[in-house]
Amino acid sequence: MWIRLLLLATVFWVGTGFSAPTEGQQLIVSGNPQLIHPQLGAYVEEIVPGAEREYAVEVSNPTEHEITALLYMAEAIPALGGGKDFTLPNDPDLGAAAWFTTPDRTITLRAGETQRFSVKLRFPAAVEPGQYIAVIGVYDNQDQAVEVSDDAQARFVTHIIRKTGLQVVLNYKLDEAKPPQAIPHSITYGQENEKAFLSILLMNEGGSLSKPEMKVLVKKLEEDKPVLQLETHFDSIYAGTVAQHRAELSRALVPGAYVAEVSTTVNGHSVQRVLTFEVEGEEERTRWGAASSGEVVQVAEDGSSLPASWLGEYRLYLYAGLLLLLAIVTWLRKRNDKRRKKEPH
Repeated sequence: MWIRLLLLATVFWVGTGFSAPTEGQQLIVSGNPQLIHPQLGAYVEEIVPGAEREYAVEVSNPTEHEITALLYMAEAIPALGGGKDFTLPNDPDLGAAAWFTTPDRTITLRAGETQRFSVKLRFPAAVEPGQYIAVIGVYDNQDQAVEVSDDAQARFVTHIIRKTGLQVVLNYKLDEAKPPQAIPHSITYGQENEKAFLSILLMNEGGSLSKPEMKVLVKKLEEDKPVLQLETHFDSIYAGTVAQHRAELSRALVPGAYVAEVSTTVNGHSVQRVLTFEVEGEEERTRWGAASSGEVVQVAEDGSSLPASWLGEYRLYLYAGLLLLLAIVTWLRKRNDKRRKKEPH
């Protein structure tokens, strides 16, 4: 299941781009109410290696406009600050989404219409203990473009996309899987619209969903006096993925080097990591502050735009670095698993 770590590159700053007003056009996806888990709002079942399953899905168009969209299988990934999100149609299927045998299809719903579909899945013959989450998703891309002008800089074109979906939670021998974890991974500082933010990333290296609590204590390097303390909790971090907490600060930090003590607690088990970050001066921030045009905005289920990214050009290097890091982690874990299997019991 650790190959799902490679999905990390698609997790961060999902709402990259400039926020813009949007119409409330949105499809609604639901399942068989008799089989949907009442708390999770998802299909939930135990994996039977080699078996096949079929899931019913209803797609409704509550708007006054005809909508053409794509019904597809997606990988679950954390949303900003934890929570539910999933990949786009062109993203690779590296986990449970690859088990579905029903191909993606284009659907068209008239105003007020509801259509029913079914999707089929075949479990692999061999499955590692753990929790696997896929999403029956609907991608609504009407090729809308909203121009956002800035008199001081350039004109930006923002393409609006919308997606919604129904989770399929698949469990296999959870009592043998690694306990859920929340390992502090990195911390960064940035400013946007004259506001300061800290972004903390946590990795769930366990075998099932994690709902951690987190404490952060920030000091300036080589100084004992704390400059910032915060406590929060995450709604959820899926197995083998990463979640981000973005904290708005009451005031900006002065330029310099900082150290952060990040502590997490999951089911009574605590982990602490010491992470460092830099706060740049005004000249350096201005130098890298310009954004490129043609950005993409993802829209939440209520039609509102997701938060904008503040890393600008740096996010490309971050994606590549994290993807390489997690590929190494995946390889090391697989090698260790094979070694343990070969050891005599």
